[in-house]
Amino acid sequence: MLLEETDRYALHRQGRYLVVAFARAHRVLATCRMNGGMSESLTHLVNHQSCEGVAHSARYETLLGLGARDYHVRTCSEAGLPPETTALMGTAANMQCAVVAHVDAEDLRVTVVATAGVTGNAVRAGDPAAWHEEAEGSRPARRGSCGETAGQTRSEGPGVVDPPPDDAGSGTIVTLVLINRPCMPACLVRAATMVTEAKSTALLDLRMPSLQSPGLATGTGTDQIAIAAPLARKAEWERHWAGGHNTLGELLGRATHDAVTRCLLLQNGIVPELRRSICAALSRFGCDEAALRTCAQTELDAPDAAVFAANLQAIVHDPHSAAAAYGLAEILDLVRTGVLHAEVAREAILNQAALLGAAVALEPEQFTALRTELAPHQALPGGSLAALAVVRGFARKWD
Repeated sequence: MLLEETDRYALHRQGRYLVVAFARAHRVLATCRMNGGMSESLTHLVNHQSCEGVAHSARYETLLGLGARDYHVRTCSEAGLPPETTALMGTAANMQCAVVAHVDAEDLRVTVVATAGVTGNAVRAGDPAAWHEEAEGSRPARRGSCGETAGQTRSEGPGVVDPPPDDAGSGTIVTLVLINRPCMPACLVRAATMVTEAKSTALLDLRMPSLQSPGLATGTGTDQIAIAAPLARKAEWERHWAGGHNTLGELLGRATHDAVTRCLLLQNGIVPELRRSICAALSRFGCDEAALRTCAQTELDAPDAAVFAANLQAIVHDPHSAAAAYGLAEILDLVRTGVLHAEVAREAILNQAALLGAAVALEPEQFTALRTELAPHQALPGGSLAALAVVRGFARKWD
């Protein structure tokens, strides 16, 4: 299926493969292990689905067993592409969910071809790592996110697949970026930082949680990127810069943000409207649906707890309650990063928790009473205090 054709490239989708075939020589910066780095000799960029996102462990182990070079050669051969001049990236995302975004200004056009999933692999830059690379392969990090110590070493693998598929689903954000004008190598490096910032902004705008820490996600643990610009011909000049203050940087940011945002809708069903909920705001702090049900069973009598559970979706998606929950999440983030100092942290968290409870009760005038009621529990972790506020607010709604 031909998706797009220009005088610079043709973009095809064929089954599990998304292929950019260059019609003229390009300078490419790519993260892939084989043929990655900076290159002027590539003929193709490829993104492909290497396995399913959930429970495809047999396929995953097969890929690991091949090793990076053999996997690259086999996969390129399956797609009918030359292994020696192809940059290959992979993901568990469906190529049918790929998005092609264009942004133009003056003589510039930026095209971003993206796939994205975040439900099983989202991380925040600087989160504790689970793996440590050595010459023989990777082993569990001694102080990794899973708390494991050095032990079994795993094969280096193909370098293009997600972590092992599990019931949560995997995730990777792959961005293929095509610039219509020649760029110097340094310009492509700066473009990579702009694309990365835009990808992170897309996740932050949706308030996507890291799955490795209480922070907001800035990407996934396996994100990949390739940026290509045509080599300069006679009388053509090369762009020097792609920062936030010039047009090229702006276009890179806008196209990437648009593509990643729409990919998350197609691949994961994530849209801003569905992020408007108490749990979307506070699940990373422990206030999820399970915690709310458990709290209700403890705080309410059996009939009221059953009513609470039966109506939980309506409760957590109430717009004013969601707004209060995001306010509490922001305060918890500011406390965690030290912007709010310890001397005011407890009071600020208590005030916002009481506001959350009052929003659930649909009675703003309940704020003072709920604050008094929650005060003895202010030493609870933020998520636990939030769950208690929601349940106490629900009880007051029907007093």
